[in-house]
Amino acid sequence: MYFSSPKLSLLSAAVLLVSSVMADLHDSCTCHNGDSYNWRMTTAACTVYDEAKYQWGGTYYNSTTGRCTQRASEDQLGGNEWEDACKRIASTGFQCADGVGTCFANTEDIKGWC
Repeated sequence: MYFSSPKLSLLSAAVLLVSSVMADLHDSCTCHNGDSYNWRMTTAACTVYDEAKYQWGGTYYNSTTGRCTQRASEDQLGGNEWEDACKRIASTGFQCADGVGTCFANTEDIKGWC
């Protein structure tokens, strides 16, 4: 059974508005292992984040800045979702610094910096 009411529609709109206002949104982000920036994790996390198709828009890895950046000026990155992407890459593996093999990191040491 389906119910429709103006109050329900207003409540839905309010919940959507509050959730978008409360989101931790940024123009660009990076992955850090402890205090150290890790471009290999950042590139992979940027792909994972973009493929998730979050409501805030798309991303790409900007090799000039070394950051995962908004695809268009209206796009944003959700901070919590970005950190989750960094931690996912840390646990599933990323390119080692020497270019040989796959490296992993302790997810407790991983932070998303935006």
